[in-house]
Parts: sequence; structure tokens; C-alpha cells
Amino acid sequence: MTANSSSVSVVIAAYNQGRYLAGALRSAINQTRPPLEIIVVDDGSTDDTAAVVGSFGDAVHYIWQENQGLAGARNTAIRAATSDYVAFLDSDDEWMPPFLERIMETAERCPEAAAYYSGWCYVDADGNRLPQEAHARLVKQDEVYSALLRANFINGSTFVVRRSVFESSGLFDLSFRRLQDWELWLRFAQDGNRFVGLRDCLVLYRLHGSSLSTDLVSGQRAALAAANKHFGLDDDRWDTWSANKRRAYGGAYRYCALKAVLRQDDWRACADNLRRAILIDPSLAGDIDMYYELALGNQPPGYRGTRFRLNLEENASRLLQMLAEIFGPSAPPELQALRGEAFDAAHYTLLLVAYNTGKYHLCPRFMREAVRHNRAMLAHSGALSLTAKSFVRRVLRAA
Repeated sequence: MTANSSSVSVVIAAYNQGRYLAGALRSAINQTRPPLEIIVVDDGSTDDTAAVVGSFGDAVHYIWQENQGLAGARNTAIRAATSDYVAFLDSDDEWMPPFLERIMETAERCPEAAAYYSGWCYVDADGNRLPQEAHARLVKQDEVYSALLRANFINGSTFVVRRSVFESSGLFDLSFRRLQDWELWLRFAQDGNRFVGLRDCLVLYRLHGSSLSTDLVSGQRAALAAANKHFGLDDDRWDTWSANKRRAYGGAYRYCALKAVLRQDDWRACADNLRRAILIDPSLAGDIDMYYELALGNQPPGYRGTRFRLNLEENASRLLQMLAEIFGPSAPPELQALRGEAFDAAHYTLLLVAYNTGKYHLCPRFMREAVRHNRAMLAHSGALSLTAKSFVRRVLRAA
């Protein structure tokens, strides 16, 4: 059936988010291309969730159940859905008015795909826009599975999928209380389903203290559990593993490393996880995206990648000290062999972060340090270009 304005079921799992739920529901109802139905599964809430939904009358289909967690609530809603497509919206997030219209226009242009997603913007607990925007990462179709093995780049509230996909790939795994999205996207991609992204930021992603995303330990456990589910235990026999298993576990430990710094400013835990990640998947030694996140340190979500609340000089020092330890003289030979690649990538990334966040005065310093470590950086076109452009920017700023 051709995608149209009446072919989308909106799925909202709600648990004690009555404060934000009305905003989520209004954003779904006020779409420029309205959905056929909006299904709210109340996952055993003890707040005013039921009353909030009731205030919308027949515009919302309400289902109550004993608490099963986010995965269980979403599964209940998916089973109740009657449309060709299912769109996920977290109860504390909101869609911009053209979200469904843009997604379904994409579905019409790319009917061979099964899943669609967009970028998102960050807002605080009161709905105020924060500086950071997360434009969707666009990945070639034959690289989606590999990219997802390394990291989840899709926000659940931006995701729309053909309902038929659940029949072949299954529903959310109830054993995952965190990162259930990532685990399901992996199954979708592994089964050959095509993903299409829109770079535009069309969703408001809310940051607040009771969000599940603030739970560090359970997230780290879930990342490793996903790799275990898909590829079996981490038995330390990495040289016998398939390339995909190495990439999956490398991605899981990468996640643990990045979250240790972001959530707790714990560079020691980061080093332990990063060392293991690179031993498992050596390609991570040159992972620019990873070093970019590390260069941002514990800059808060909503501000990451902007000039606000960023101590780049301190982060740079801690990052390079950590790499000196990981790839130092006492490191295993396989790590020492990757030292040059790691430092070159990290130095270039520091230049990139300095330029992108408007800290142009740091670019010459980072370039000098890069050359001091490896004179070949003098021939690195990207590094030279950033250094030159930073000089121009500083002149213009001073004028």
C-alpha cells in the first residue's frame, strides 16, 4: 500500500511522565500530516498519566498494563497498531509539526526502505531549546549494519518503521531495560531491512533528571548484553572471532568508555574500556568520531559540540595522557603498533573540535603538538586547512 497520511500509528509508552505527556500528545495530534491513530500504553504509572490521556478524549487510544518496562509497553502498543507504519515517540519528547509529513514523503520516494529516521534538537526540562543539534547521520545502505554494530546513531523518537518488519525481525526484547532501541535496530539491519535518514532536526529531545538515558551502569551492561546476545560471550579469544563480533564488542566497550567520561568524568574507567575496545577492534585506533566525543569530555548533553561549557584544553590534556598510557611502552605489541595511528587521529580531531567550537586560538597550538609528535602531520591537508582557516577566523574576529 502506498504510504499516506492515514497509514501511521503513533506509539507512546508512558511511565510516570504525566508532566510531559500532554506536550508529546499535542505534538502528535498537530502534525501537518496527521497519523491514523495515537496509542498510549500506560506502563503501570502512579502519577496523573491516565488523567492526562483522558483529557484528549477519543483522539488517543489508551491502554493500561502492569509495569513491564519500556520494551514491554512498546510491544503492547505495536500489537494494537493497525496502520502500515509505526512511529515511536517517547512520552517526554515532542515532534515538530512537519515530522510525519517529511518522513512519509521520504517513504513515498524510497518505498524500498523499511525504516526512516531524522535528526533531533535538545530541549531542557521546561522545553527551552539548548544549543546542540543532532543532525541525522546518513549511512550507505550496505554499511548500516556495520555502523550500528559500532554505535547507535538513531534516536528512538525519530524512528518510523513498516509494521510488517516486526513479523520477521521480532519485537523489543523484554530483557533489555536500556538500549532496547539499539538492539532492535541491529536485528532490523541484520535481516536486510533498508534504512533512510533525513539530516534535518525534526524532533525535540527532552533532557531531564528522571530520563532513562542518565543511568550509566545499566546502559553499559546493556551494551555488552547486546553484543553477547548477537554473537556470544566475550571469551578473550578475539583472534578467533568473526569481524562482526569484533566490531560489536569493540562498539560495546567503546560505548562504555565514552559514557564513563560523559556521565562521571572518569578517565580511568574510560582508559580501561578503551584499551579493551581497541584490542578487540583495532580499527577503533583511528576512529575520529570517538576522539571527537572524548575531546568534548563531560560537556553536558544539549551543549556537546558547541562552545558552551567546554574545557577543551583540559580535555585535550587528559585525552593525550590517556593515549600515552594505553599505547605506552608497557602496552601489548598489538597496541604499540597502533600508537602512531591513534595519536595522529586524536591530534587531528582536537584541531577539528577547536575549529568547530570557535576556539580558533587553540588550533595553532594543537597543530604544533601534532607536528611535534609526527612531522608527517605537516603534509596532512585537513590539519593544514583547519590551521589556516583558524588564522583567518581570528583575524576577522579581531577586526
